[in-house]
Amino acid sequence: MGNAGMEFLLLWADELDDALAVLRHYAPRILGLIVALALFAATGLALILAPHVTLAVFAVILSATLFETLRRRRARIAAERDD
Repeated sequence: MGNAGMEFLLLWADELDDALAVLRHYAPRILGLIVALALFAATGLALILAPHVTLAVFAVILSATLFETLRRRRARIAAERDD
C-alpha cells in the first residue's frame, strides 16, 4: 500500500510540474488578455461617465498614430530612393 501511495504522489507532483510549466509559458498571453479586457471595460466606463473627454482623447491618439504611420512611410520611401 505504501508503494502505491508514493507512486500516486510522484505522478501528482509530475502533473503539477507540467501544469506550472504550461502556465509559465502562457502567462504573458493570459496577462495580455486580462489587460485588454480591463482596458475595454475602462473605455466603456469612460464613455459613459465622460463621453466628450474620452472621444477627444481617442481623436488625439488616432491622429498621433496616423501621423507616425505617415512619417515612417515617408522615411522608408526616402531611404529606398537613397539606395
